[in-house]
Amino acid sequence: MFKRLFKKHPSNNLSKVDYWKKWELFELFDCLSDAEKLLNDMANDKKGDDFAKFERNFIENLYEIKGDNVVDLTIIWEWFTPKKEWEILVGQRGKKLGDNIFRITDKWKRNQDFVRGTKVSLQKEFGVVLDLTEDSNLYGLIRWDTNKENDIEDWRGLFGSFLQAGGQVINQDHEFKFINDDGIMKKSSN
Repeated sequence: MFKRLFKKHPSNNLSKVDYWKKWELFELFDCLSDAEKLLNDMANDKKGDDFAKFERNFIENLYEIKGDNVVDLTIIWEWFTPKKEWEILVGQRGKKLGDNIFRITDKWKRNQDFVRGTKVSLQKEFGVVLDLTEDSNLYGLIRWDTNKENDIEDWRGLFGSFLQAGGQVINQDHEFKFINDDGIMKKSSN
């Protein structure tokens, strides 16, 4: 692990415009504006405190996010996670839009800090971020995709160091050879 931590890597400094392009933030804000319009259109049909509260919170947070110099999309990511507020309150009418917003914010979120279930790689090894443990409220335990029973490495609190060491978030559709997506060893079929 120490070799990985202190290995030099080229700088990936991006301009603000390049950062926005890389994380599809221009597209995201267009989608969020469409979501606001949809909520406004649906407000007449939807009677209920939950819908009204969500609409109010969404609009307030959207304008706060638009005004921030350093964008934090965590609340948007949480709302648009499947089976959460957006899907529950808007349903099929906003499904495609919600799926696209989640796709963009999920990609962004998983590249800001360790998130449970995120598939990662480091020095040609692949693994998955495990759930929290009783002794820590930080994510970052990584179960590597090897045939070793407990091949776990502790990167809790070290997301930046993980990236500097060459670690990266990989395609979340990646298929592991020895472990399931939750980090548990696959059952061998004899």
